[in-house]
Order: sequence, then C-alpha cells, then structure tokens
Amino acid sequence: MAKMPKEVMEVFNDPSIAKVLATAGTVLEINAVPKGSLRAVDDERIAFADIFGDKTNKNLEVNKKVSALAFKMSPLAGYQIKGTFLGFQTSGELFDRFAKEIKERIKLNIKAVGTIKVDEVYAVAPPQPGKKVV
Repeated sequence: MAKMPKEVMEVFNDPSIAKVLATAGTVLEINAVPKGSLRAVDDERIAFADIFGDKTNKNLEVNKKVSALAFKMSPLAGYQIKGTFLGFQTSGELFDRFAKEIKERIKLNIKAVGTIKVDEVYAVAPPQPGKKVV
C-alpha cells in the first residue's frame, strides 16, 4: 500500500475542491463521475459516498481498479490516485460520518461508503504534472 503525503490528503479532504472518480468494467464500460464526497480516511485509503452509483457500482463488480482525481484552480494543485476498490460499508463509524456530512451538505441519503486502497499517487499540476509522488 502507498502512503499519501499530507498535502495529498489535504487536497482530497477539502470539500470545495472538484473531484472525479473513474471506473472501468471493460474497455467499453468506462465511467467518470463527479464525487465531491471523496475523502482521505487515512494515509492509505480514500472513501466516497454511494448515492446514485449505478454505473460506478456495476463497473466495480467487474474491475476493482479505480482512478480518483482532486484538483483546484487557485492556487493550481491536484493529484491523481490509482487504487484498488476494497468494498462498500453500510454501517459503522465511517458510514455514519459520511451519511451525516452528505445529509447536512446536500440533503441526500447515502446507500453505502466505498473504500479504496491507495496504490499510486501522481501530481496533475505544475511544476511536474504526471510525476509519481508515491
């Protein structure tokens, strides 16, 4: 497992930053969706709330590899995480934390919380876009 540096965790944990989760069932079933709920839960895992995840969830059944992106324009900063989907949680502390936050922020209920093991981290902004961080 790769360990995210503090600056990567800070970008993923900023609720105002744009975030995208990409999954692929097969070559013909690639799906990229906005996932504002993406968060670093510790230095080895990120998580997201499953609210509408139909295509995402179908892809995750077939292929556990994912890519997550978080970026901001000012000042320009961002990171891509490549990881492995670990599964969904439908109860417990992590689920409760995400359920509360999503209900407060956008007034929606969640179905589950998906967790992802961080395998690699890349910079997506200057001075070295594409550089492997870990």
